[in-house]
Amino acid sequence: MKKYQNLLCGLFAVLFTVVVLAGCGSSGKSEQTAKKVSRLEEIKKNGKLVLATGNYRPFEYHDEKTNKMVGYDIDLAQVIAKKIGVPLEIKEMQFTSLIPTLQNGQADLVIAAMYITDKRREVVDFADSYMDTGMVLTVRSENTDIKSVQDLGGKVVGVKAGATSEKVAQDLKSKGVNLTIKSYKETVDYLLDLENGRLDAAINDLLNQLEYNKTHPKVKIVGNTFTKASLGIAVKKGDKELLDLVNSVLKDMKQNGESEKLYKKWLTNGK
Repeated sequence: MKKYQNLLCGLFAVLFTVVVLAGCGSSGKSEQTAKKVSRLEEIKKNGKLVLATGNYRPFEYHDEKTNKMVGYDIDLAQVIAKKIGVPLEIKEMQFTSLIPTLQNGQADLVIAAMYITDKRREVVDFADSYMDTGMVLTVRSENTDIKSVQDLGGKVVGVKAGATSEKVAQDLKSKGVNLTIKSYKETVDYLLDLENGRLDAAINDLLNQLEYNKTHPKVKIVGNTFTKASLGIAVKKGDKELLDLVNSVLKDMKQNGESEKLYKKWLTNGK
């Protein structure tokens, strides 16, 4: 009888230990859940919204007088930062470094006149498009030989490395257009080479080219846009809370007319 009593006592001890440990585990899990900070609270705790961007007039560029970064995308990022309640920190870099910088957590978002593409969607999440545009062909003003992409056979064409212009040029080549592609780090570099006769043509975004042409009459756009694209704001894959906030900001700006004001301010000189 004593033997059975000892066995029962042992069983009760084991059960008690299991219950206590289960309770502790549940409590620990609850504490972890309670300690989890929301994405927006994390940004507030850091005391800034970090923007990764490039140098692409009129979206982001250095003001000639102050040397500060200005442009459509900068103003847009300021609105998002204000909504969160923190100042904006701008990290300027080469276009090819933007997405890696976002992926490794050194920036909260990318706004850099970036086209929304399926390939980019695989590695980042995009907010709703904030502007539509497309690729155009640019030549020197006196050029009368090149009227469309079909006239690029045997020509040297400037593009931006890692950007849509480079991909478009590669696609044209793969489809039988015998052009020579010359890639540059920045758009302004190959547009200057075009003006100076070191290139036959250039492929560039319509909005950026329209801005460039205002102060560089030696170049012109030929034909219409031959691609259609949308500009998007990128956040780290799975960063849903920040993505939702950005989308709400874009929606509000369209409804209250702020998007139109920015478009007129930076792209049509107030017209």
